Amino acid sequence: MRIHALSLAPLPAALKERLERLGELRYYDAAMGDPDTAEKAREAEVLLISPRGGVGIVEALESCRLISVQGTGVDAFNLEAARQKGIAVTNVPEFCTNAVAEQAFALLLAAAKRIEDGRPTLRQGRWKTALAYPTLGLAGATLGLFGYGRIGKRIAEIGRAFGMKIIACVRDPSRRRDVETADFDGLLARSDFMILAAPATEETVGCFNREAFKRMKPTAVAVNISRGSLVDEAALLEALDAGELAAAATDVFRLEPPEPDDPLLRHPRLVVSPHVAWGTADALERLLEESVVNVEAFLAGTPRNLVLGGSPS
Repeated sequence: MRIHALSLAPLPAALKERLERLGELRYYDAAMGDPDTAEKAREAEVLLISPRGGVGIVEALESCRLISVQGTGVDAFNLEAARQKGIAVTNVPEFCTNAVAEQAFALLLAAAKRIEDGRPTLRQGRWKTALAYPTLGLAGATLGLFGYGRIGKRIAEIGRAFGMKIIACVRDPSRRRDVETADFDGLLARSDFMILAAPATEETVGCFNREAFKRMKPTAVAVNISRGSLVDEAALLEALDAGELAAAATDVFRLEPPEPDDPLLRHPRLVVSPHVAWGTADALERLLEESVVNVEAFLAGTPRNLVLGGSPS
């Protein structure tokens, strides 16, 4: 069994040894944007790989039986091509629910409280009055959630602890009894703060475009901890420049990593972080462990965490 692991996070020695017991392991400390990724994966019968290494990878695989995705989202992979090739795909659900929810609020607070403005204001001697600059409060404000899965629910719990009113836009409102739901237009119009926590699907990609931002409150703050593809980034910058949003924050980008001169990285009212929401130490440990357990289970004939069917022959 040829097992290829292209891991963006270094795989501990103990996990490498477990894979070596299952077959011939070819291990690579992967890098984003590596032009040789497809070639390194081509001959794998079992492939461990991060979602950010998955773009275009399925088409390159010649004899693969399983892709063990080191992550929850699989939108980077061509699942239809995998189905046609008979490749099973597994993921690691729930490994970073708390971590991502915490980062969502870290970004929301940084934007609402203008944390990044503090240092230059002080260093440049611009604090001359009682209030250097106004900030936004959370208590009593409406927090809109675009998506209400595991992460969305945890965000809602944190929001309630801040005294916020929670509304959510979900695919099937009839199945949600624990939160007030709103349609997309209602979510845009009512939210003082918006957190994007939905997966990238045909229905969600590009939802936050110029028209959507125009329907939001000009005092609102938008935070994306989901996928960069949900947002028209040029439209976001236009909305900020036009005063149609008070501020925004994002942990994700359409192109990852973004170019160093990307205007998103320079806008004074946009807080950014490099897709680190999931990356607490405990979440990383669970991710790497579970991606290997998925391989072990599949080869033992008891597949788990299947996103796309397939079973060992």
